Amino acid sequence: MSESRVPVVAEPKARERESRFARLFAAEVFRQREHQTLGERARHAYRQLQEVHRGLGSGKAIAQDLPSLFALFEWSAMLAPELFLVLSGHFNLTLNALMGLGRGRTDLEDYLRELDSGDSVGVFLLTELGYGSTVFSLETEAVYDHDRRGFWLSTPRDAALKFMPNVAAEGVPKLVVIAARLKVAGEDQGVFPFILRLRGEDGLREGVRVVPLPERPLYAMDNAMIGFDRVWLSFRDWLPGDAGSISEQGVFHSAYGKRERFRRTIEMLQTGRVALACGAVASARASLSIALSYARQRRVAVPDRGTAAMLDCWNVQHDLVVGLARIHACTLFGRFVQEGFSRGDEEREALSLLAMLLKPYISKSAFDVIQTCRERCGAQGMFGVNRIPEYLGGCQAVMTAEGENQVLQLTAARRLVMGERLRTPLDGRGAARTEGSSLFAERARRLRMRIAQALEAPLGPEEDRFDRWNAWSTEAIALSEAQGEALALECLQVALQAHGPSSEDFRAASAVLRVFVADGLRRHAGWFQSEGLLGAEEARRLDVELREACGELLPHLPRLLASFALPEALRDAPIAAPEGYVEAWARRFR
Repeated sequence: MSESRVPVVAEPKARERESRFARLFAAEVFRQREHQTLGERARHAYRQLQEVHRGLGSGKAIAQDLPSLFALFEWSAMLAPELFLVLSGHFNLTLNALMGLGRGRTDLEDYLRELDSGDSVGVFLLTELGYGSTVFSLETEAVYDHDRRGFWLSTPRDAALKFMPNVAAEGVPKLVVIAARLKVAGEDQGVFPFILRLRGEDGLREGVRVVPLPERPLYAMDNAMIGFDRVWLSFRDWLPGDAGSISEQGVFHSAYGKRERFRRTIEMLQTGRVALACGAVASARASLSIALSYARQRRVAVPDRGTAAMLDCWNVQHDLVVGLARIHACTLFGRFVQEGFSRGDEEREALSLLAMLLKPYISKSAFDVIQTCRERCGAQGMFGVNRIPEYLGGCQAVMTAEGENQVLQLTAARRLVMGERLRTPLDGRGAARTEGSSLFAERARRLRMRIAQALEAPLGPEEDRFDRWNAWSTEAIALSEAQGEALALECLQVALQAHGPSSEDFRAASAVLRVFVADGLRRHAGWFQSEGLLGAEEARRLDVELREACGELLPHLPRLLASFALPEALRDAPIAAPEGYVEAWARRFR
């Protein structure tokens, strides 16, 4: 691993984590299993989770050490995709819920011990058959019984069936955090989390019904529908944090409205969004490494030359080099947000807005780049043993999990339009934006102002605020995308400033920035021209500029790939094998 490199993973603590995770993921349980069914792989994920606990120790320590937790997600996304999708429910949404909402409580210690050791797997039950992102409409009920000082958990109708948590695997103990509507003395007090031992060694809890869902062709997970028929929860199983209380007389009290109560008890979603999105980007880095290895080897017919390496062909070169620049920017953007969460010195509102901008932008970028890698690898990109198809499935799940991407974009856009301050990578650095980054920032600014002006205009006679917002929803999504792209570009600029102008790292970072800007301007050229920000001649030159920028970046590909500090185990993929893909496949034939 090169010591002189563009700093994606560079500081000593990061290198120490790399070594620790390399040792962990060298275990036999993490090796690819080529002939397992999706159901078998889903069950295997829980054996991998037990190995994580054996190798890294306390689950509570892992959950609280955010840099290590983020690293665990990224390594899993690359080397154990089935485990990757289990991690957030276990660490972020269950362990963190108990530690955060149960802080100072000793009556939850037995639950914490089971999750801390990995004896039980944590799962979060939020969405329902009838309700996805509209969590304030959830119908699962937890009715307070004052005489018994506890709650009856029920599914009042089919739309309230919990859909689709990973709880179908028999014989795997599950502790679940359930979002349910609290009712006290007949009054609806909003949605709160509760904890339930859903499945123990002796099977399902009485009153719980679990129906496995059909297998998804894209990823391995034991998803299910869950219903509750008057399941008893003791008073300690309620996890209100500081958002509410019930007195000895059975009176509910809260200093907050229903929406704020829910928000205060569900903050662990934000960390999960960041971890999942950065894991998706890690799988895109792995895809690029595998695809570039193949593109250097694969020979294709070309006029006048006979054959050439696939990477020498402009269409392949463009796709993979542009993808590398985009994913490098997404990686740095992810690191910027991860550092904010890890320091904990930001207001939670500022962090949540960054998370809502980050997840849709970098997870969709990761999916697009992985899909491109799959296509450029042709038939080789369709085999799971070459890993890329598994990464596509993981990205699909990430784009929906813990806040569907477009829903998060709309929420983030609304907050931007309302004037919420956004922390950016260049804040406090005393550095001016480059011309390219200024254009990207200006695009986000103009979209934000245009939507704000439209929303402030008087409503028509038969128009309400929903109609107005709905009419501008596509522009709101564009605003979120533009803001995410502008933030990623600023991260590239910060990375550039970290190097001396005569260094090789500076030249590599400068080439990445140039490709990213040229590609972005080219994709949005129509918009920039319509706004008078890009002249016709400048627009016509963008194809040439991008080609020149890619040519400038091409010699730096080994340095950039080294900066990603990718696991050696990725070379187990036949098309990334050190001896060459022909020999790797032929060895199976002999």
